[in-house]
Amino acid sequence: MSIDPARLPPHIKGRIYLFDFNNPEKDAVELDLNGDFERKHFYPHGISIYEDSDLGELRIFAVNHHISGKDRIEIFKYDEKKRSLNHLKTVMGKTIYSVNDVVAVGPESFYYTNDKYFVNKWGRVFEAMTRVAWGTVGFYDNGKDSIVATGLCFANGINISPDMRHVYVSTTFGGEVFVYERKGDNSLKEIKQIKLYSGLDNIEVDMHTGDLWLGCHPVLHTLTEHMSNISNPGGSQVLRLRLGETVTQSSNVDITEVFVDDGSIINSQTVASYYEGKLLIGTLFGKTAFCEVKHA
Repeated sequence: MSIDPARLPPHIKGRIYLFDFNNPEKDAVELDLNGDFERKHFYPHGISIYEDSDLGELRIFAVNHHISGKDRIEIFKYDEKKRSLNHLKTVMGKTIYSVNDVVAVGPESFYYTNDKYFVNKWGRVFEAMTRVAWGTVGFYDNGKDSIVATGLCFANGINISPDMRHVYVSTTFGGEVFVYERKGDNSLKEIKQIKLYSGLDNIEVDMHTGDLWLGCHPVLHTLTEHMSNISNPGGSQVLRLRLGETVTQSSNVDITEVFVDDGSIINSQTVASYYEGKLLIGTLFGKTAFCEVKHA
């Protein structure tokens, strides 16, 4: 799996943008990044928002694929008046090595996915070609990081239920959503696998209903072709999962395909964020799409 070099560091600049669902006709706004961290080597991937009601703060957690090859998580505080992010902390660890996504569960604590085991080029090629399930989920808190789930075939998106009791993980090559019960010590117990027969990417959760919104690659070879040459179209798909109030291995899941495209509108979608009947769709390299969702 190769990527167009023009889309890789140091030829790009990492940025974080703010989009207002209530004013979708306005452009997304780039947020200023301030603080004592290596701004020129900031290459974000997955992000998570944590609202600290005790401190009255909004914090942004961002995966950073540092140019050194040592992945890390950057933690920022959002300044609403200045529309900027002030850097608070950089987190690194032995089990934070091939990070794809992050979900915050406290002011400085979070779960994260490692999509692969190897960090070198040929090891990654081997994993991609053989589809071995060597992806993992890790947890960090109070200066300690550890692996809490294993056996995932390219662990990708991660998110948490509104009540913070269940953790959701998507696998790209496995095409499954894993549902875990979160224990008191922050370990995870697998309680359900949901097979979706698509290349799954990021997971967003509707905090009002608990629905899962997944950005997907319905035909995986079009993703790899688009990554190698952005002029090649890549397919996109949005799936909504409704799990119900009680989640067990045998419980039913309502699955709805909300959006699908062969690359005519957007290419290789990675994320679908839903808010009050509106959907923002992000892609791997290019445009975003905004649409209204009318439920039957």
